[in-house]
Amino acid sequence: MGRRERIESIMKDYVATVTHTGTELEKNNQLFFEKWFNEQEYFRKNPDNFGFHDIEGDHLGRKVPWCLLKGEGNDTIVLIHHTDIVDTDAYGVYSELAYKPDEITELYKEGKVEISDEVKKDLDSGDWLFGRGVADMKGGAAIHLALLEEYMKEKDFNGNIVLIGVPDEENLSAGMRGAVPLLKRLKEEHNLDYVLLLNVEPHDRDNPDVQTIYDGSVGKLMPVVYVRGALTHVGHIFQGLNPINLLSEIVRRTEVNPDFLEKVGNTVTPPPTWLYMKDGKNVYDVSLPMSAAGYMSVLTLSKPPKDIFEAIRKVSEESFERIIKDLNTSYEKYLELKGEEVKELPWKTNVKLYGELYEQAVEDSGEEFLTAIKKYMKETREGINNSTVTLIDGAYGIIEKTLEYVDDRSPMVVIALAPPYYPNVNNLMMPEGKRRIDGGLEEMMDMVKDEWNQECFVQNYFTGISDLSYGMFEADKENIGYIEDNMLMWGDVYYIPLNEIKDLSMPVLNVGPWGKDYHKYVERVYKVDLYERTPKMVDKLIKSVLG
Repeated sequence: MGRRERIESIMKDYVATVTHTGTELEKNNQLFFEKWFNEQEYFRKNPDNFGFHDIEGDHLGRKVPWCLLKGEGNDTIVLIHHTDIVDTDAYGVYSELAYKPDEITELYKEGKVEISDEVKKDLDSGDWLFGRGVADMKGGAAIHLALLEEYMKEKDFNGNIVLIGVPDEENLSAGMRGAVPLLKRLKEEHNLDYVLLLNVEPHDRDNPDVQTIYDGSVGKLMPVVYVRGALTHVGHIFQGLNPINLLSEIVRRTEVNPDFLEKVGNTVTPPPTWLYMKDGKNVYDVSLPMSAAGYMSVLTLSKPPKDIFEAIRKVSEESFERIIKDLNTSYEKYLELKGEEVKELPWKTNVKLYGELYEQAVEDSGEEFLTAIKKYMKETREGINNSTVTLIDGAYGIIEKTLEYVDDRSPMVVIALAPPYYPNVNNLMMPEGKRRIDGGLEEMMDMVKDEWNQECFVQNYFTGISDLSYGMFEADKENIGYIEDNMLMWGDVYYIPLNEIKDLSMPVLNVGPWGKDYHKYVERVYKVDLYERTPKMVDKLIKSVLG
């Protein structure tokens, strides 16, 4: 069986294996890999070179399939792909056909489903294959697996290949975070020198003759802003402070704020945006709400978390000051109309990071607080695992529980970090001595030009968020501490082994096929890339890097 046929066969088996993210179905990745491992003569001869790695503390019991091709020398390339896919609800009554690329493609040809003109053009060309996961990303995974099969048959293969399939990429990246101890163990047991983490996510393309390669991945933070106000009846409005008013001012000043924009290399981040905000009321009454909270998404290229948090703190302090000023202006007018003596309201600007609030609770309440927060964290973890508590509700609850044990009862803004956190990564962050992939990348790009008269555009950051974020971590200890102190649910529900990643840090690249409309019912992959070009590019890159 030739390479094209083998990629097609693996891909169709993989796509037919249902692995919806965040569900028990993700564990079906083990069924697929058990079959694939059993088909390989290399693993029958080397039974210690493959297996399933437990993700510590994973409430769904998911595992990371892994294997090692041990060749000559220590240089090692780590191949990764994610085994989970999003659900098929978008396919409606044809959801079962989403796992059968040939059948869903034929269905669209029959005109039974409404599709856009662009999709119809791709369909009529015959150059595209449709189905859930063909692009994102079981098609790319099949490329890695087919190439590894070829390498395992080579005598005296130069270098080593570690392949891991990571679950949960579409959610919180539990698979990649959980695989770090595995990579560390394999490195120590087999004296591996990791020289490249190679992903195979699909890429977008504006020009059919320009392929996109990524040598980094955008970072992402989810700051939570919690505002505690001062309760009062609306008839006595100046005796309280409305947290909605203050949170709205913070949102207004940060939403698409250009001060947060970053440009590194040829990539520019979009500005931050708020994804959720809500007051703390559950029923209607004529009192001010006691609290209001929301969370935002901030994408980063080079700024460390500390810089982002300090910028949000500054905006929050300025917002607090502005609200107090506006309230005093209104209060002055109110008192003048009543003929009473003018005086100022008692409110003071009060902004804390969660780590600071936690320390204050320990100082004020000691062991009582530590016992209470430990119990609350256990309940929160169980609620999240049972899907009775959302991550964001859990985050708000932890802040509120901590505030209960702080003596200060005045209005306050608390800034925290909610899961997930994706570090920004780019190969330029690596010490020059560890960037040993430039020559291989150049050889691959030359091949693309010579054989297909195409160009390769190296985009400095993959902006769709990816597991490459956990391939290196070059931040200093201060920023690691910043994350640990201010990340809600750290160590209980969510954890990133940042120090271990820092020790394993390696260059990263993404070389994948051209795809379109990921997560939609017309998800598709370009056949020429899937079966011919991308495999040849990856093969050239691997062979060049490993010498």
